Amino acid sequence: MSENPPKVLVLIPTFNRPKYFKLALESVLNQTYKNIDIVVSDDSTNNETEELIQPYLEGNPRIKYFHHQNFDANDNWNFLRQYQINDTEHEYLNWLMDDDIFYPKKIEIMLRMFINNPDVSLVSSKRNFIDENGNVTDQYNWLNETSKLPGEDVGRLIFLNYHNYIGEPTTALIKKSSLRNNDLCWNEDEEGFFAYVDASTWFQLLSKGNLIWINESLSASRIHKEQATFWANTKIRFNIEWAKLINCAWNRKIFLKTKDDIRKTTFNWFRASVMFTLWPICDSKYRSEDFNELKRILSKMSEVLISDDYDMQYKITSKGLKNKE
Repeated sequence: MSENPPKVLVLIPTFNRPKYFKLALESVLNQTYKNIDIVVSDDSTNNETEELIQPYLEGNPRIKYFHHQNFDANDNWNFLRQYQINDTEHEYLNWLMDDDIFYPKKIEIMLRMFINNPDVSLVSSKRNFIDENGNVTDQYNWLNETSKLPGEDVGRLIFLNYHNYIGEPTTALIKKSSLRNNDLCWNEDEEGFFAYVDASTWFQLLSKGNLIWINESLSASRIHKEQATFWANTKIRFNIEWAKLINCAWNRKIFLKTKDDIRKTTFNWFRASVMFTLWPICDSKYRSEDFNELKRILSKMSEVLISDDYDMQYKITSKGLKNKE
């Protein structure tokens, strides 16, 4: 690295998981790259995490900690998101979920890729999946070698295959100058902790530059029953938000440009929404406002499959997820 190494900002939202949070925090502190500042926003309902972090704060001005017991997941996420928007000090950014971890060379390796490739707006990598005890249970490997790929091609591939190849927020390092007004997500009205906040951000960045995918596991995503994936409304919000991204890509003619593109991605969305979301929910008799919204969108999206000249101009609501109900 140069004599004036770039500054990296790591943002950690946390909630009632001090054991996992400690591992996440230490994984940042143990990075081989040292020019990193850490901001933690804690919406825990108790003081366990606040007490745990005190020894780390002593003599370490690079860590900033905020405890907001009255926040829900949206508030907590938006606090850090606003911090990111206001920040003018750091050139690069990485979110870290409080139950995930970085491996020691993550920031160093990814940052080097940015420095050597000015046309790149996003760097991601292979990642491990770990269980409650930190045991590796699986590994996600998209490509067989480290590669640079055109951003628009990757975005199109994600849409057509209905699959987030980039990974969760923890996985990728972001060049802040490629963001829209320093903010996450592709659309200005997407606020809060979204089921698909990561993919929406990736689409924004892939529209601005290229992607480097590193064929080495540089982070780990923890799978456990307390995470947002298992909240009752997550799958519903996931499909609603994904429909909105399809809508945006088609209307802007970014990533999805042909009738074949829109039909294929809509068909895959429709199949996943019905088979993996609507059908199981109907069996369980679970209902919510979002459930009705998804049914409305299913009706609208079905028109894409039967129309030769369909314009996807209809409103899709944007709401975040809750964790204090």
